[in-house]
Amino acid sequence: MQQKIPIENLYYLLCYAWGVSDQLDRVKVDGEKCHSLENLLSMVLIHVCDRLLRRGLVREYRFEEQEVEGVRGKLNLAETAKSGKHLNGRTICQVDELTQDVVINRVIFSTLKRLMRIVGIDEDIRVRLRKTLVRFPHIQEIRVTGGLLEQLLGNHPGHLTGHRHHGVYLLALNVCKLIWDSTLPVKDKDGRLEFVDFTEDEFRMNCIFERFLMNFCKQHCREEYPEVHREYIDFQLSPFGMMFKEAGDALPMMETDVTLFNPETQEKLILDAKFYREALVSKYGGREKVRREHLSQILSYVMNQEDRSKPHTLNASGTLVYPTVDEDFDFSYRYKEGGHRIYVRTVNLGQPWRKIEKRVKEIVTKRCF
Repeated sequence: MQQKIPIENLYYLLCYAWGVSDQLDRVKVDGEKCHSLENLLSMVLIHVCDRLLRRGLVREYRFEEQEVEGVRGKLNLAETAKSGKHLNGRTICQVDELTQDVVINRVIFSTLKRLMRIVGIDEDIRVRLRKTLVRFPHIQEIRVTGGLLEQLLGNHPGHLTGHRHHGVYLLALNVCKLIWDSTLPVKDKDGRLEFVDFTEDEFRMNCIFERFLMNFCKQHCREEYPEVHREYIDFQLSPFGMMFKEAGDALPMMETDVTLFNPETQEKLILDAKFYREALVSKYGGREKVRREHLSQILSYVMNQEDRSKPHTLNASGTLVYPTVDEDFDFSYRYKEGGHRIYVRTVNLGQPWRKIEKRVKEIVTKRCF
């Protein structure tokens, strides 16, 4: 993949991967203005904050000890007597305060502050970041760690269930995590940060593309394939010999990126996402070919998932899906004389998003086969 994925398409990919594609029409970005990743993420977070601040940040009860006039909440008799405050009509009480100064809002506020330190953000966007920061009501800056973000994202569905901005907060947290994961200190520049282009990381982008495929299929391909999930497949190998038990325990399990199944038509399709800089490779300058390890992997899926008691597994198909921006191809193969078919398909991420959606649907529904 020689050319860059257009910024706007990258935003769409991320939203699907994060499970917040419903926010695409609510939190829009201008691909021309957001010409870099740091500007893109800054503008997304600005739009998200504007939406949250206009309609109300999430609030929680926070338990804290305060000196108050009279008695409010639960009286801490020991501390009150020890301090002598009661002589002046004051007490020390444990009070539940409903506040917006909670962890999830602190993370967003602290991420906005971090964006202000990133080298390369356009000045007009930096001005908007400052204005957004001023609008946050008494929110403290905190140290944000990967563990904290993982915890918030892990607990998030239950944490904010029922809140009218559940999806917006989920988008915000994912943007925050990507910003913290992609920034490093700049050498010889006190406190300044640089943004690391995460699209250069093939492993990271492959994970994003995998999740995009899964969530896209769940949202747009249920009519053709009502069941969309990951599948765990055992190797069809039987251990024997002196270390029979150890050999069995040592066998790994395969996990598909996306498995689609239609109980009515008994059709089954396994998708395997492959985000690589070069979809095809050549050896010693020869003819470009499909990577043998990729073909072996998808073939291993369809062969090992066979179960004679489930006829649909005997003619399941497998598809390697390569995102590209500079080449297109559709290869189709049949395994021996059996029912398994293997397909190699590309999705051109350089084209308008509607065409990308159409292409993925064609691959899943086999209209391009």
